[in-house]
Amino acid sequence: MKYQRQAELLQYINKVETATVNELLEKFHVSKATLNRDLTALEQEGSIKKVYGGVVSNVEFQVFDLPIVQKEMVHRAEKERIAREAVGMIQSGQTVILDSGSTIWYLAKELARREDIENLTVVTCDLKTAYTLADHKNISLYVLGGMKQPESYDLFSANMLDTLKTLNADTYYMAGAAFAPQTGVTHTHQSDLNVKWAMMECAREVIFCTDSSKYGLVKRWKLCDLRRLRTIVTDDYALNEENEKELRDLCDDVRIVKM
Repeated sequence: MKYQRQAELLQYINKVETATVNELLEKFHVSKATLNRDLTALEQEGSIKKVYGGVVSNVEFQVFDLPIVQKEMVHRAEKERIAREAVGMIQSGQTVILDSGSTIWYLAKELARREDIENLTVVTCDLKTAYTLADHKNISLYVLGGMKQPESYDLFSANMLDTLKTLNADTYYMAGAAFAPQTGVTHTHQSDLNVKWAMMECAREVIFCTDSSKYGLVKRWKLCDLRRLRTIVTDDYALNEENEKELRDLCDDVRIVKM
């Protein structure tokens, strides 16, 4: 798939910082024409800069992001395993906030299958997550209303922030576009930041659910340091032992599902 290939291409370029065209052709086994189209798309998004014979990472200014339909299919197996791990942390009687995003939607799908859960309150601003949980008889669902955002299922309104100021939640299951030890959790869209910050403030703990393809990437807007998180739930697809140690040095509870 084009979008997964571009995401993996960007991840590699960020890790090595500079790469030649021949190096990328050999690693990704695509035609020169296909590679050139992918690199042009990434450059137009501001994520890389094409130079003579190759490319350089433009990591400080990345804005490349996938439409939500493509996001749901990219690294699907990893997201499903992350969701199964994360949903096991949800307990009866809690009030939890579910963020918008593809990984959290997979978590909602797993939660919808849990017949043992009782007296659970779920707060979300994501239409697809809300629809997934709407018929669960033991879940009280609160949807933060507003206008649907382009190319996603999440809602936004100014009133949402006032509502969140009055909420006391146990856990916020957070999504983000990128994470790295030095820069923390970063995000593509500035418009999401105030809502995410408000959700962090009204929850006792934050659990960050993300697939490892986002490790080492840096988007334009910072959400929080990794030390702010109680738990990181990710996979081992793109992590080595050194990466795992870096994460564990900054977050007390790092859960890495095996692929």
